[in-house]
Amino acid sequence: MGPAAVPVRSPARRRWWALAVGVLVGVGLWFGLTVAEGSAGPREAASFSLPRLGGGPSVSLPVARRAHTPVVLTFFASWCTPCLTELPMVADVARHELATDARVAFIGIDGNDDPSAGLAFARTSGVRFPVGSDYESVVAPRYLLVGYPDTVFVDATGHVAGTVHGPVSRSVLQGWLRRLTAA
Repeated sequence: MGPAAVPVRSPARRRWWALAVGVLVGVGLWFGLTVAEGSAGPREAASFSLPRLGGGPSVSLPVARRAHTPVVLTFFASWCTPCLTELPMVADVARHELATDARVAFIGIDGNDDPSAGLAFARTSGVRFPVGSDYESVVAPRYLLVGYPDTVFVDATGHVAGTVHGPVSRSVLQGWLRRLTAA
């Protein structure tokens, strides 16, 4: 009696299995970064101090936390295509918030970017809030961010209330502002 025949799998079937495994891994990562995060309870926002784009005092989170002020952290880069439309909208919402009551602070973080390009981009976008330069992308991983743009919402107690991965819409941003100020 000879050796048992080993079934040969077609390349199409191997690709299908690879795709299925990739989808399962992706769903697992998404679950781990979004759904499971909420079940573990709120996590404290990571402290940071970054050089300010254009000079001046450093940009840091502890200052806002001591003031018991909710904070919107907007992570962007001048080379990020979705950021080209998102940052001017965030700047507009922040200007409106400042003109009305300023119950929420905005902090920009220009990551993995040439500081002069980040400064030019922030200025042309109409940004009036402080922007820190995170040239080596040290802060983003502390917030479990994987790309740009990303927006992190920190409540008045200094805990991460939520994160939007990818571009945030005006309506979602305004919803978060209402949620942060209602708490």
